[in-house]
Amino acid sequence: MDKMEKLMAEYDGELDFVFTKQMPDKLSGLLHDHTVYINSNQTKEKMIATIAEEIGHYETMIDHDITDYSNLNNWKEERKGRIWSYHKIIPSDELEEFVSDKEQVYNYEIAEQFEVPADIVEEAVLVYRVKGML
Repeated sequence: MDKMEKLMAEYDGELDFVFTKQMPDKLSGLLHDHTVYINSNQTKEKMIATIAEEIGHYETMIDHDITDYSNLNNWKEERKGRIWSYHKIIPSDELEEFVSDKEQVYNYEIAEQFEVPADIVEEAVLVYRVKGML
């Protein structure tokens, strides 16, 4: 079972996952009720990050629509789900262990190790540093 399958298997019976090409390009995923819609026009790494983020929304938010980004509270809810996903797909202890014996490490190396896009690594590392976790 690969990383994406393991992530979805953790929520088997709680969430349904639907992969579709029928989504706007700028929309990578969407949680509606207990269904996670994933834009399948993405790389596998991006889909892993998207699945984790949508699960993060499921785990952290009250049941309401946060797609209206003109509302500041919706931005906060979006951020909570995203930060939850960083902890899920790039756990700080595993990240620390990965970089501990290296003199220098690049985001792309971390991205390859954790099977996620490099921009997600960059954001996760920033969050961990701000929280004093790295």
